[in-house]
Amino acid sequence: MSRPIDIVVAGLGNPEPEYATTRHNANAIALAQGQTTENPPRFYRRLDLSADIRDTIFTSTSENGSITNSFRVILIKPLTAMNESGFAVQKVLQHFAVKETKKFIVVADDINTLPGTLMIQSGGDLAAMKGHKGLENIVSVIGTEFIRFRLGIGRPISKTTQISQWVLNPFEKENREMDLFGHLLHLTTQALYEYSNHKDLKKVKKKFAHARKLPNKLTEMNSLVFPVDTHGF
Repeated sequence: MSRPIDIVVAGLGNPEPEYATTRHNANAIALAQGQTTENPPRFYRRLDLSADIRDTIFTSTSENGSITNSFRVILIKPLTAMNESGFAVQKVLQHFAVKETKKFIVVADDINTLPGTLMIQSGGDLAAMKGHKGLENIVSVIGTEFIRFRLGIGRPISKTTQISQWVLNPFEKENREMDLFGHLLHLTTQALYEYSNHKDLKKVKKKFAHARKLPNKLTEMNSLVFPVDTHGF
């Protein structure tokens, strides 16, 4: 594909199947569920880049159905362990010659953000990312000047539950946690699409990431497994 790349989005997670629906894989789930015109979305396994990659064109349309804009998006699911995500990210950015870090978005889970809520940040220092090993590793490789979409997973209710245990356990039906995350997936997909289309981060933050009341009626989620068509094994 010869046209310039508009945006690169990395959804962090542990690649092993046993972690597929855990809270720490919220980010990889988001890439499997959203930003696609194909069902299931088609990724290509690039072992040389340590990532599964989807290189695609998205379009926006007017009310009468005519195309008003198109944009090229690279979706990345690193095949490295979470705490080595930066190495895969660096390989992909270098391969596609993406040097503008403002074109790079990392979707990451966040225990300090309430479930069902999206936070969006750009730049800043390492302190803002401290504690998330995937983000810390990316910062160590490419610096802090990239965009973060932080998906709220909240903290464990029980004080005896370790954070490491919490993030590596699956989302639960209890307290409508899965339903809240389903709502967050929809919110994140809309925000990613709008930023890819208009590149107006301030507008996207105001619309999707400010403190907002959750909807009274949440769609019931019975599963967070979204099939992905992966080629090139």
